[in-house]
Amino acid sequence: MSSPDKFIIAVIAVAVAAILALFASCNMVHSNDIQEFQVIQSVNGETAIRAEGGYYLQMFPKIWTYPKVHSVFFSNDEKESNDRDGIEVIFSNKGRGDISSQLVYRLYTDSESILKMHQYAAGNIDIVDNLVLSKLKDIAMEHASNITSSQAVEDREQLAINIRKDIVNNQQLADMGIIVEQFSITKINFDDKTNALFAKQQEADLQKKTAEAEKQKLIMEKERTVADYEKQIAEAKGKAETEMMKATTDAERQKKLAEIEASKKVEVEKLAKEEALVKAQKQLELAEITKKEETIRLETIKIQADQKVAEAKAKEQQIKLSGAISETDRLKLEIERDTRVEVAKAIAGGLSQTKLPGTVIIGGAGAQTGGSALDTLLNLLTVEKAKSVSAGK
Repeated sequence: MSSPDKFIIAVIAVAVAAILALFASCNMVHSNDIQEFQVIQSVNGETAIRAEGGYYLQMFPKIWTYPKVHSVFFSNDEKESNDRDGIEVIFSNKGRGDISSQLVYRLYTDSESILKMHQYAAGNIDIVDNLVLSKLKDIAMEHASNITSSQAVEDREQLAINIRKDIVNNQQLADMGIIVEQFSITKINFDDKTNALFAKQQEADLQKKTAEAEKQKLIMEKERTVADYEKQIAEAKGKAETEMMKATTDAERQKKLAEIEASKKVEVEKLAKEEALVKAQKQLELAEITKKEETIRLETIKIQADQKVAEAKAKEQQIKLSGAISETDRLKLEIERDTRVEVAKAIAGGLSQTKLPGTVIIGGAGAQTGGSALDTLLNLLTVEKAKSVSAGK
C-alpha cells in the first residue's frame, strides 16, 4: 500500500473517531434549568431526579423535563388560551355559561410524588394540565349549580372563593404529585338567552334606578327647600341675637366705664385724704419738736433765774451771819430789785432768740389750747416768784 493511501486511511480514521467522540459527548453532557427539574433514567434503568441548574455528565440517559411551578389558563379567550378550554357550567336557574380562569400548580415536591406524577404524564405537561382541568371542572360545575346566573355576575368573587377553597391543595391532585397553589376567575361568558335576560333585567334595574333617582331628587329638593327656609330663619334669629348682644355689650361697657370712673374718684379722694393725713402728721411732729425746743429754752431761763436767786440768798445769808441786821434789810431790797431786773433781762434775751409757734399742744393726747409760749413762761415765772417770796418769809 502506497504512502498516499495510508495517509487517506489515517485521515478517515481520525474523522470517524472525531465524529464518534462528538456523538458520545453529545450523549454524555447534559444541562438543566434552575426553574425546571428532570427525571433521569440511566441505561441500566435506575431513576433519579435532578433539580439543580447547570451542566452534568451521564452516559446515554433518558431525560424528562418538567417545570417546577406551572401557570396555565383554562379559557375561551384566545388571548389567554388557544385551546378554548374554558369550563362550561349550568347555573341553578338553568342559565349556561363558561368560566375562564388561571391556575398555578407545583410539580416539584417529594421524590415519591414526582415519580408517581411522571408515571402518569410521561414528561407531557399537557397531560398534567388535563388532569388538573378535569378536577377543576367537577368543582366549578358543583358550585355553579348552587347559584343563579345573576348571582354569578353580582358576586363573582364569592364564586371564585368557593372554587378556590376546593381546588387549592386538593388532596386527590396532591396524591398525584400536583399541588395547586393559586386560582382566579378571569371572565364568565353566558349564553344568548342568559344575556337577553340580563339585558331585560338591566333595563328594569335602570328604570328602577331612574325612578329611585327621581325620587331621591325630589327628596333632595324638598330637603334643600327646608334647609333654605331654616337657614333664613337661623340668619334672622342670628341677626336679632347679634343686635341684642351688641346692645347688651354696649350697656355693659358703659356700666364698666362708669364703675371705673367712680373707682377712680374714690381712689383720688382716698389718696388726697392720705396726703392730708401725712401732712398733718408732719405738722404735728414739727409742733412737738418746736415745743420740746421751747421747753428746753424755758428750762434754761429758769435755771439762770434760780442761779441769780441763789446768789442773792447767799449774800443775804452772809450778811445775817455777819450780824449787820439793818444792812440786811437794805440788801434784801437791792437783791429783790436786782433779781427782777436779771429775770426781765433773761426773759427778754430768751424771747429775742425764740421763734414761738402759733399753736402749742399742752396736756394729754388730742388736747390743744390757743395759749402762746409766753403765757406758759409767765406762768412758770409766777410760780418761781411765789416760791421766792415764800422762801424770803
